Amino acid sequence: MRLVLLLIAFLLVAPGPAPVAGREGFVVTDDGARLHYRVEGEGPETLVVVHGGPGNSMESVRPDFAQAAAGRRVIYYDQRGNGGSSLEMDPARLAIGRHVADLEAIRAHFGLARMNLLGNSWGGLLVSYYAVAHPDRVARLVLHDPAPPARPWLDAMSDELRRRATLLPEADQRAFAAAGNPGAWYRARDPLAVCRTFMTILFRLYAYDPDAPGHARGDACAGGPEAVRRQLLVNKLIWAGLPGYDLRPLLGRVRAPVLILYGEADPVPRAGAEAWAAAYPNARLLVVRHAGHLAHVEQPGIFFPALETFLRGQWPAGAVSP
Repeated sequence: MRLVLLLIAFLLVAPGPAPVAGREGFVVTDDGARLHYRVEGEGPETLVVVHGGPGNSMESVRPDFAQAAAGRRVIYYDQRGNGGSSLEMDPARLAIGRHVADLEAIRAHFGLARMNLLGNSWGGLLVSYYAVAHPDRVARLVLHDPAPPARPWLDAMSDELRRRATLLPEADQRAFAAAGNPGAWYRARDPLAVCRTFMTILFRLYAYDPDAPGHARGDACAGGPEAVRRQLLVNKLIWAGLPGYDLRPLLGRVRAPVLILYGEADPVPRAGAEAWAAAYPNARLLVVRHAGHLAHVEQPGIFFPALETFLRGQWPAGAVSP
């Protein structure tokens, strides 16, 4: 059950719409991994969106970010181990250093001197590791309901998800526990069905109002059956490679502006979001009311204007320093 509670993801309860026109391809890394990417929108500015999980694909967020591609280019990619990218299972090839190198490979492929980066959930931790490794290659950084900067808050998130799960009907509790077993996904004849059962319930644990209907179009069960089959195992392997992480002492080397967007009902403790804002030298925190871990879905009228304001070079209203 602990693996289930460590999963940080964007969720879906039903398949998303047909994809809109975009440009797709692959970047081959220095260790031979193939990274599937998709580009949407046109404009002088580029935003690279790094999805959550670990273990999800770009489709967990891409359909809900369509408006971010108005007047700019948005680049998405599937992290190694999931989606259309190489389905790695070797812990060494899933280590955080490899993910950082993959993001650098994306930057180099598109010829970006510096990147505007948005990291969703687990992706917020990943882009922060990248920023620490390559501070001169980051223009602006958005941490979107990010995983916390140190392990104790991640464990506290696990405790909060466990508490919320006890409030579910008993049938849902049993289904959630069964679907949260990585072996159940790996051995399943239909891993997509297992994934959808799990994500439907997890959506309720992440939402501000667990009884409100979900409006997410992104699909955390995308990527194809074999990718989904491995999804929780990849999640477990990546978190196992970060047993006692604490990124805060290294964040001082990043001088780029950083905006933390945090839903007030996120199971990640608010203290974790505040710690990001305190440790980055030039950061502000915007707490999104009436939202949980899905701020862009639950409060798009707050989330996307704040994102636009920040990418234009200003702090959005309500964003405060620690």
